[in-house]
Amino acid sequence: MLNNSISLSIDASGKELIEKNARLFDLSLNNMDLHEYMGGYVPPHWHGELELFVLLEGLVTVRIGDQSYELKAGEGCFINTEIIHAVVPKTAAPCLFRSFVFSTDMICGTPESVFHIKYMRPLLENGPSFFVFHNTSEDAPYFQEFHCAYHACINENYGYEFQVRNALSNVLLFVLSKMSVDSSPSISPVQDERLKKMLTWMHRNLDKTISVSEIANTANICLRECQRIFQQYLHYSPIEYLQRIRIFHAAKLLTDSDAPITEIALNCGFSNPSYFSKQFKTIMGSRPREYRAASHKEISTY
Repeated sequence: MLNNSISLSIDASGKELIEKNARLFDLSLNNMDLHEYMGGYVPPHWHGELELFVLLEGLVTVRIGDQSYELKAGEGCFINTEIIHAVVPKTAAPCLFRSFVFSTDMICGTPESVFHIKYMRPLLENGPSFFVFHNTSEDAPYFQEFHCAYHACINENYGYEFQVRNALSNVLLFVLSKMSVDSSPSISPVQDERLKKMLTWMHRNLDKTISVSEIANTANICLRECQRIFQQYLHYSPIEYLQRIRIFHAAKLLTDSDAPITEIALNCGFSNPSYFSKQFKTIMGSRPREYRAASHKEISTY
């Protein structure tokens, strides 16, 4: 049930691929320290599932579109489907969190059901893209139901799936009760579509030489607008962001394959192995060979 992967599995567009549970229970549960993620944070991504998040320890920034929200220990948040988001630790100390990522089908069943038509559709179409829950008596139901679902997943007693579905349903009802609060989207549909088009193209062409003009052309926008969108919503320039996703992809290849480091560098768009090694150390904290050795050693201990 736990899915404590240090990297996100994403497709060519940056959309997270949620691993389907072999027992047909469509839910992913994370319980880990943000610092354990590749690069030390959860990079910008999105998914077709809902996400519920609770911070147990530390201080983090959740980025939704061009907005940033600070979460303290004991606080949590709801993230709607298809919303580009990132989570960044604000302290060097552990930032322990738990999160559920799950399909709406698990709660509603078929799209024709009353649960989908009366409750889920309004949440998906008109609900908040993001909502923060504070450590107060007013928001206590969110945390009570969240932890109820978590402990049911951990114990896996007979019938626990019913308990989880019931608890997560209660969380979503609580979110719906908050929908009267202003929840205007932090990124317009037009900008969202443009950004996803550019990210899709970048992920599909990591092994090629890429210019900012080419990135902009994929969304039919000018160079300046491309740079503005990246800075506003991802907090990096297009080339800085490209460099990071290339390095993260290289790190995954170093862990998952025995391919030569020079070959991995070429496949990730680096024609100069020395430059690749330098950039890798800047972002990942160690050189490629050291990173591979450490990751293989860590895997062998399990």
